[in-house]
This record gives sequence, C-alpha cells and structure tokens, in this order.
Amino acid sequence: MISISSIKSRRYFISCIYTAILIIAMLSFQGCGGDKEAPHQIPAAPVTTGEAIKKPTPYYITAIGTVKAIDTITVRSRVTGYLSKIAIKNGDIVKAGQQLFTMDPAPFEASIRQLRAELASDNTKYEQAKRDYNRYRDLVRRKVVSAEQFEQKRLEMKTASDLIAVTQAKLVNAKNDLNYCFIKSPINGLTGYIFPTAGNLIEENKDELVVINQISPIAVNFYLPQKYLAKVQKYSANATLEVLAISEGQGSRDAGKLTFIDNNVDTKSGTVWMQATFTNANRSLWPGNYVEVMLKLFEEDVVQIPMQATCDGPEGKFVWVMHQNKTVDMRPIEIDRRSGKMDIVTAGLTGEEEIITDGQLRLFPGAVVKVKGDKTNSTGRAPSSGKSADNSKSKTAGAGE
Repeated sequence: MISISSIKSRRYFISCIYTAILIIAMLSFQGCGGDKEAPHQIPAAPVTTGEAIKKPTPYYITAIGTVKAIDTITVRSRVTGYLSKIAIKNGDIVKAGQQLFTMDPAPFEASIRQLRAELASDNTKYEQAKRDYNRYRDLVRRKVVSAEQFEQKRLEMKTASDLIAVTQAKLVNAKNDLNYCFIKSPINGLTGYIFPTAGNLIEENKDELVVINQISPIAVNFYLPQKYLAKVQKYSANATLEVLAISEGQGSRDAGKLTFIDNNVDTKSGTVWMQATFTNANRSLWPGNYVEVMLKLFEEDVVQIPMQATCDGPEGKFVWVMHQNKTVDMRPIEIDRRSGKMDIVTAGLTGEEEIITDGQLRLFPGAVVKVKGDKTNSTGRAPSSGKSADNSKSKTAGAGE
C-alpha cells in the first residue's frame, strides 16, 4: 500500500523537473535572441580607370585607300635590234636620264655613214645641175636653146635640190635611231623585273624591257560617301587638307595633302573619288597596297574618353564615373564619333572626370571600387595626388598625341 507521503514526494519531483525544463527553454530562447547576425558586406570591385580630357582634337573622315604610283612607265625600244647591254638590276632606284639599256648601235652607225655619202653625192649632182641651169639661162636669152630645154634644166636642178632634202631627212632619222639605241630612264623611280636578257632580238615598240614606278612622291586613291562631299568642299576651299595614311604593320603615319576631288559622284556606289599626294621619302607606301586613310577637316576642343569606357544601356550610351570616395555612378553621354581609340563626347562630361575603363560588369550605382594597383584602402579617402602611379599607367593617350 502506497503512502500519502510517497505520492507527495513524487509530485514534487515531477514539478521540479518541469520547472528545470522551462528555465532551460527560456534561457535558450533568450540566448538565441541576443546573438544578432552581422550584415553581409559587398567587397570593393577591382577596376581600371581612365580620364575624360578636354583638348584640341582633329576631325577625321576615315576610308580605305589604294596606293598608286603617280607615274608608271613601261620601257620599250624605239628601234628593232639586238640588246647588247643592261645597265641596271631588278628593283633598282633610277634617276631621270640614267642609262638603262643599250641596243647594238653598229647597224645604225653604218646607216649614218651611208647616208652621209649619199648626201655628198646629192650635193655634187645639185651643183652640176645648178651650173647647167645658169648656163642655159644665158643661152635661152640669146635664143641659142629653146625654152623647153631651159625648163628641163630648171627641173633637173629642182630635183637635185629635193633629193638633198630627202637624204638630209633620212640622215636625221638615222641619227635619232642611233640615239634610241641608248635607252634612258624618263623619270625618277623604282624599276621592276627586267624581262629580257642581253643578246635578245628586241622589236620596235613591242617588247617590254622594264616597268618603272615613281614612288616618291606617290598617290593614294580613296572614295568617300557623297554625304561628306559638302564638308570636304567647304574646308578645302581656303586651305589644303591634310591626309594621313596608315599602312598595315606600320606603326607610323605618313602625312600628305588632298590634291584631287573628282568632278562627279559615282551613281552606282554613291561615292566620290579623291586622291592625296605623299612625299613618301621613307618609301613606306608601296604601289598597290591598301592603307587606312584619315582626312582631316578641322580641329576643335572636345571631350574625349578611351573607347573601352563607353557602355551601352537601354537608354543609350553611358560611362561609370568614379568619385573621390571610390564610389561610382552612371553618367549618360552622347558620342559624336570615334577618333582612333578615343570616343568624342558631345554631352554628359566636362573633361575633368575619372571614369572606369575596365571591370564595369560588377558595378552598380553607389558601388565601392578599388583601382587595380592602388594600395590604398578601397573605402578610405583618395590620396592627395589624386591617383597612384600604377593607376596612371592605365590611361589611354588621346587621339592626335
């Protein structure tokens, strides 16, 4: 039989257990509520910066051009004969008047000697005919000979005189043929491949000997859309426009002048043919090469930025501008054109901003950035110099520098 005291003891024990469990639960609840989770912090985005700079910038119209020799001469012989001597080599630079080839002159020298002998004989015949004419003139006055006989002597003298003129003309022609045996360069230029070899029979005005191209100065032909014609005419009216030519693989630009605008627009392509002339002193422009042509119309003060800083958005183009506290904001801009590797900005920037040129994909308005190579704290103040040395190396030079 269970006593009343044991029942009371059991109830007291259970009550203590419930109380302990309640206290533990309350303490656990309070402990969980007291520890608050720290907010998540977005790290600074690594970027490269550049500058928006306002400076005098040329206005260029670009096109693809073809280099063309101003003068191209195909050298041929003006007489038929054997080629006896070649005085140049393939690819030589020659000057006007320089000896190139020699045709065998012996036949032409012999022809000159023969004609000189014929001329001497003709002169003798003329002198005899002249004496007969003078003698018959006196005889006809005295009516010793008839008028018909006198007229015959006059015709003989005239024939002898005409024969002298014919022989003299043949002699001049023979001397010219002899001079043509010594073939000289008519221009300054660069020779191509020499087609014949010495000893070959060369036909007059038929066989090609060599082609000479004048490469200094040299021309570049290019075509512009007709919409630019009015601008080109406007700025070329009072000044000679500068043209730059950039050859593939060449680091430098050749400077020349616009020298020709065609007098009509091609109706099939809607373009205008233009030509620029270059001194080409270093021979970097070669006939037949394709080059990038940049026609300079004028120069103006505009804001320019590296082209890699320009971004495209739903509402147009924009750039990310970095502030002194290393945060960034979007800045809508308007681009007029591209000059080299620079975009020309007409609205949105003043030319004193620092802009992001790389790393834009991780940015949002108000985002904190860290310039690559900058050792300062990304959330701290900017150094007094404005930019670190490493950051300055990332700037892109402006067009025209």
